[in-house]
Amino acid sequence: MTASTKINLNKIKDLPTLPDIFRELLDVLQDENSTFNDLARVIKHDQSLVEKILRVANSPYFGIPGNVRSIEQAIMLLGYDLVKGLCLGTSIFKLLGKHSRKSVNNLWKHSNEVAVIGSKISEHVADVEASEVFVAGLLHDIGRVVLLTIDRDRYLQIIDSDDLIIQELDYFGIHHPSIGAEFLKRAFLPEPLIYAVRYHHTPSKADSYKKVVAVVSFAEALSRNFFPKFEDDGYWTEEHDAIMLELDLTEEKLSNIREQSTEDLSQMSSILSEL
Repeated sequence: MTASTKINLNKIKDLPTLPDIFRELLDVLQDENSTFNDLARVIKHDQSLVEKILRVANSPYFGIPGNVRSIEQAIMLLGYDLVKGLCLGTSIFKLLGKHSRKSVNNLWKHSNEVAVIGSKISEHVADVEASEVFVAGLLHDIGRVVLLTIDRDRYLQIIDSDDLIIQELDYFGIHHPSIGAEFLKRAFLPEPLIYAVRYHHTPSKADSYKKVVAVVSFAEALSRNFFPKFEDDGYWTEEHDAIMLELDLTEEKLSNIREQSTEDLSQMSSILSEL
């Protein structure tokens, strides 16, 4: 595969390595006319996926801990779009986890950390929903998962590179923020999630949903500081200095966010466990 290669995301579900249930899930997500009954029907075929989504739905970030007992109830209470995002995030990482190594599990942990940190940041930012930021954080690196799915061996060679974006462009002809956003777009997920994924490394370029993008980007930068891993790529830049000022995130607030995030990640170990 070269830089000129055109990746056809519509063909992702035809990859021979994908299990039937994931193909069915992609079919539902990519059908604009699908309903919550269609989504629930597919999810119910995988009990471990059902359990993980329900654990996430019952977490504090959605405001109804302990009250969600079925996929249908999750969809009714949380909304179809957010549950679609949860399904996509948990299922695609679960797919990778079947034959994973430490770097893949660390990518899953990193995504969950960004979700938790982002939701904590949102408590200090007006007009930003913690639940939406949580899902956006969970999905922010889904482009890396897509590239892993397309060429696992090659991507594992570059997954912890300092110049990951350049390496992705050189080999795949596209970087993970762009392919991740396109993947979510084809799954008809909400625009704020798509924008957060597309611009999480370049938040100043977002022309809409600026606060959600800024919070997710800032959360990723903080994750590298709070919970450093070779696989995370959330380098602190001048853009994050600007976000810190714009959102009035003082050092005291950052300290509280770190403390709360560490506590929540510890309490949610059953949700965020390795796949």
